[in-house]
Amino acid sequence: MHTLEAKTRPSGKAGALRRQGIVPAVVYGPAIESTPIAIARRDLLVLFSKVTRSSRITLKLQGEGKAQEMDVFLKVIDYNPITDEPVHVDFYHPEANRPLKLSVPTKIVGESLGAKSGGILNVQFRTIPVHGMPKDIPHLITIDVSALDIGDSVHVSDLDFGKVEALLPPERVLVTVIAPRSLVAEAAEAAGAGEEGEAEGGEETAAAEGAEEGES
Repeated sequence: MHTLEAKTRPSGKAGALRRQGIVPAVVYGPAIESTPIAIARRDLLVLFSKVTRSSRITLKLQGEGKAQEMDVFLKVIDYNPITDEPVHVDFYHPEANRPLKLSVPTKIVGESLGAKSGGILNVQFRTIPVHGMPKDIPHLITIDVSALDIGDSVHVSDLDFGKVEALLPPERVLVTVIAPRSLVAEAAEAAGAGEEGEAEGGEETAAAEGAEEGES
């Protein structure tokens, strides 16, 4: 479980907070009012290096003489277009007893047999939408491609999603190993040569049959 400390803040004065190394943020959800909060930039950057959009985060919130903890997910991150530093973050606090829909990032592990022999690993989904209770949403979905040869694929039905449901058809291809263009071109040339040979052979046969008919 990942934790993040934050403090409530008054609305406005976002620029002054940023100059102090503080990132303005907000937390909201179906069971709470939208609450402006402030987070130390260094803490936020450390968090970003460890979590994904589907990671459950324990927000430790201090304010108005009291402390509270709540589970949240990253919802929106706004970045400075020049410095690429976070300038505002939205956190979503779900209801613990109601299922949630989230897109979970995939993580590819291993080197496929096909890639070792010149094939190309084609990842068709970088995230997979799932539906389940907030506590059951996975941080990542790991896909091991070590056994994939050229032409092999990993489908949704090949993975174990635990207690959550994948919101993609079971037959949907997630990862596949395709042949390199050189092999595809060679196969096409071989097929074309075979068809030409058959056509030439057919013409010779027809000519021979015509000659035989003329002799008779």
